[in-house]
Amino acid sequence: MAENNKVTVKKDVGSQVLDRVNQLCEAGFRLPADYSAANAIKASMLVLQETVDKNKRPVLEVCTPVSIQKALFKMVVCGMDVSLNQGYFICRGDKLTFQPSYFGHILQVKRLYPNWTPIAHTIREGDDFVYTIDPETGKMKLVKHEQKFENLDKEFEGAYVYLPCDDGSQELYVMTRKQIMKAWSKSSSQTLQVHKDFDEKMAIRTVINSGCTKVINATPRAIVAPDEDDDMQNIHQPNDEGQFAEFEEVNDEKPQAQLQEGKPTDDGSAEREKAMASGTGSEPMAAQEAPRPNDDEF
Repeated sequence: MAENNKVTVKKDVGSQVLDRVNQLCEAGFRLPADYSAANAIKASMLVLQETVDKNKRPVLEVCTPVSIQKALFKMVVCGMDVSLNQGYFICRGDKLTFQPSYFGHILQVKRLYPNWTPIAHTIREGDDFVYTIDPETGKMKLVKHEQKFENLDKEFEGAYVYLPCDDGSQELYVMTRKQIMKAWSKSSSQTLQVHKDFDEKMAIRTVINSGCTKVINATPRAIVAPDEDDDMQNIHQPNDEGQFAEFEEVNDEKPQAQLQEGKPTDDGSAEREKAMASGTGSEPMAAQEAPRPNDDEF
């Protein structure tokens, strides 16, 4: 009976977060015009009800109500929805956190620059790739990129994407193979098999995600997620001290992706990544146990 009461209390955290968001909106806080906080919170709570940690325990039972509220609040401030693959809920011990996904970062940039389309290409061995740096503005510009059909099966040497600028122009953003591989090395996948099988798509995703992060961090009007100790501390919390599992120390050097209950915990994430990279699947929404923080991975 006590366990059921704890789960019920945690299911109510969504309503408490929504109430606080509505109070902030009345005080002048603004959400994106195309975003419904109520819909996002309700949909995300449904996701949380089916999400388990690495031990297949429901995160609504494992994580504290305070951390669940902070994760939901961070998602709302970012104007994202986990149910639409715009972010992930990540379980660290008994704490739940939120992290924007590749699609979430694109969404943030699209809200800043509605006419921008993420166009990216890989640079293959044998390509004729030339760029220049404008001495007046410091912006990188593409001079020439000629790619022969037979180069498509060769190793990639880098990737680039066009990023939007306030004056309506675009800036070239380039990542070398070494930089991309460095980002991939922080993946929770130990074998990087998906990255190897779909290097074209994964390199493009990496350079787009990295470029979006640069735009978001450099734009004052961008909605950036709050810190852990932000306004959610003002929400009334039931006294749940001592009701939850002891905090689990997590070694970030060996992260383990968490899957939905009933799926294997060793290679299931790689299969989902492969399906998504091939265009037949979507990003995982299950909680993950403390993956390495990395904005550029993919």
